Amino acid sequence: MNNSKTHTRDYVDSLFSGYEENAELKDFKEELLSNLDEKIANFMQKNMNEEEAYQKAVSQLGDISALADELALKKRREVFEEAYMDIKTYMNTPRVLLYVACGLLAAFGIVIAGVVYFAERMNSQDIGSYINLSGVFGVLLVFITISVAGFTFLGLTQESAALYPMKKKRALLYTLAAALISFGILLFPLTLVSTGGLMEAISVLIPFALPGTALLAFLVLREQDRSKPWVRHRREEMIKQEMEVFNNPDTARKFGLVSGAIWIFALALFFVITFSAGLLYSWTVFLFAVGTELVALSRVGKGA
Repeated sequence: MNNSKTHTRDYVDSLFSGYEENAELKDFKEELLSNLDEKIANFMQKNMNEEEAYQKAVSQLGDISALADELALKKRREVFEEAYMDIKTYMNTPRVLLYVACGLLAAFGIVIAGVVYFAERMNSQDIGSYINLSGVFGVLLVFITISVAGFTFLGLTQESAALYPMKKKRALLYTLAAALISFGILLFPLTLVSTGGLMEAISVLIPFALPGTALLAFLVLREQDRSKPWVRHRREEMIKQEMEVFNNPDTARKFGLVSGAIWIFALALFFVITFSAGLLYSWTVFLFAVGTELVALSRVGKGA
């Protein structure tokens, strides 16, 4: 019987040969080995010899063997994806060239805008005279908007080690939203320096930046998770660890005391600075309070 167990273990190990060893696979192999040994023992009680019982038990594995191989292959693929965290793995030459083209287009626009600015400066009568910046913002409006649209589409349709690429139709909607927002933001100063009217400049945001922002908000709120399996698994593990930390009454009590002390001190400091230096400086206390609480949260998590 010991020889049969050795034979069975060798067979189970062969199912997973070449795959990444981990706790899940190890437990699965032990469970599979236990089931095989039990089946062999049952068949031997039915007057089968050791070899016949072994062959019969192995033949009845069927889908279990396929499932074991699928599980091991999936884990190996996840380990492979996690190991190769280089974005260059997913970028072909045409995509790289498009990224470079968008960058060069933005740089070209900035350079041309600078040339227009200094040309206006040289044409002015003196240093203190008015310089018409319409040409500067007009150049930026065209080149920056196109670059933003290009980078948005390329970035969203780009597969990475952590994310699957977005579908092109949906990426085009994001690109439209980004282009509208960029166009509206750059049209605002162009209108302001051209007309000199603040209301006219604000009004140009309505047909461009406002719809773009609304479209972007709609897309973000309807966005689906594009994370790869190993990212989702890691996220679930982090959530599980955090839940374990704060389900511990002692840990939750300690964090509550620390958090309370931080905000009591922050409020006291806020009133002191408000009366001594003014509200202009005192509001920054809350930024430091939030930062301190985040540090305390990470410390509590590590210490649990």
